[in-house]
Amino acid sequence: MGLFSMLFGRKKRAPASPLQRYIDENLPENYTQSRKYAVSLLESGRRAAAKITLDMLADGSDYTDFGDADYAQLAELESSYLLTGCLSKPPVPTDFTLDLVFSAGRVITVEKQAGQDIGFLTAQGLRKQITF
Repeated sequence: MGLFSMLFGRKKRAPASPLQRYIDENLPENYTQSRKYAVSLLESGRRAAAKITLDMLADGSDYTDFGDADYAQLAELESSYLLTGCLSKPPVPTDFTLDLVFSAGRVITVEKQAGQDIGFLTAQGLRKQITF
């Protein structure tokens, strides 16, 4: 390896964990290609927790005429699709937290524990139980 490649060469990235690869490969591309997309993993033995930030505007959707109830209903439907379809078989039992980012700083959070058919949706400071 030459001096210049050592000084200015690419830094080696740590290989992605199987869970990170699973999430990246199974979420719809409009989410994973967004600059707002982020995944934070906490892996411990045979269990994991994943916090995923998703840009709800990434597919070009416009929610101009939405009210609070509309946002909550959409978040519940979209998270159910993602968590029971796209991310239903992670390589390790995983607790998921989805932060669904809409326009004007509106974020709705959905939580689902591994192996559970119920979870929680938090919107506008209100938390309610939902079923997947």
